[in-house]
Amino acid sequence: MQDKPTSAVPTTTATPWDANLADFPRLAGETDDSPRFMRAVVAAPNGVLLVPKGEYDIASPIRITNRCSLSMHPAAHLVARAKMDYVVFWDGAADYHALSLYNEDGSIYDNLNLFIKGGDIDGNGLASCLAITNSHHFTLADITLHNGLVSGLCVTRETGGHLYELIAFNVYCKCTMSGLAGNIGIDCQVMDSHFTDCVVVDYTTGIRASGANRFTRCHIWGGTVPPPGMGFKQWSDAYARRKILEAEGKWTAEEEKAHLALGAPEMLPGSAAFVALGGSNVFDGCYADTAEIGYDIHCGAILSNSGFYNNPRMNLRKSTAIVHRGGPLRVVSCDFRGGAGCERLYEGDGKDVAWIASAVSGGADMAGEADRLFGGNK
Repeated sequence: MQDKPTSAVPTTTATPWDANLADFPRLAGETDDSPRFMRAVVAAPNGVLLVPKGEYDIASPIRITNRCSLSMHPAAHLVARAKMDYVVFWDGAADYHALSLYNEDGSIYDNLNLFIKGGDIDGNGLASCLAITNSHHFTLADITLHNGLVSGLCVTRETGGHLYELIAFNVYCKCTMSGLAGNIGIDCQVMDSHFTDCVVVDYTTGIRASGANRFTRCHIWGGTVPPPGMGFKQWSDAYARRKILEAEGKWTAEEEKAHLALGAPEMLPGSAAFVALGGSNVFDGCYADTAEIGYDIHCGAILSNSGFYNNPRMNLRKSTAIVHRGGPLRVVSCDFRGGAGCERLYEGDGKDVAWIASAVSGGADMAGEADRLFGGNK
């Protein structure tokens, strides 16, 4: 005798959102989706706006100043169709310079865990994708940020705002078009925030951060945007051909010379995977994968369980694992490898560096550098 099954019907019909973009169609004469987005945002103050699957043309910025959170379908694709600063600008409109935020009656207003989750915001080479400011304990998750003109994500103070305790995870920044060299995947201008499992592909600077932030399992790499003058498919085919010939043991010096003559992919010259402008940043389990500078440290940092590699197939022949410009640097249980035979381990004065249980191989003589500077792989 089988147990009687329990009902799968929910006990409540309440929805987890306060407004649905599907209920806000374009009005007569509207040629893009920005106005309907703004009407929907206004309808959900301090609430949640649901953004269903679909292609949305954005010709003017979506500015959110009423603490409306966004819950977007993974295939909700917001695409810039005109020049603007940001496709989405989320401003909590709160004076978080103060220790607390207060209601008019003097009681503490402590509205935490506002968020943007899901979706794909595409700057389309016309705009940066997303800016967030003026919040406390904000969550950004499961979002893709394509083709930001200046940045994919900017956690900004440009409006005089303030933000701390941003919790960001599974943020994916990627460029899939040419002409954007010099941009930044994640530009964190604030402190005391956490980034976990974030991936940046083919932004010239992967992550740039002010001080006292935590980065865990973040991966920065580049090389899919072709060298100038080449198409994406042409470069992809050349890369694939090299991998196949290498696997078959047929890659020759002549093939290498011809491949190098193609040049380096557009986003790699002048690139840096991680830039730590302020002090007390921690990079744990992070991976700087093919950039001119792996870790550009201005005011000290802790690197733990992190790595560096330069992929020789990407034709980048100038690469340094760590550029140390000042401040206490702690390197613990890291792995630095040079793949193209040109890589350097360290640039700096060698002062105030603690090198602990880290391994080095390859490059021009990275192991020798470790020996001379820090006593080797210890």
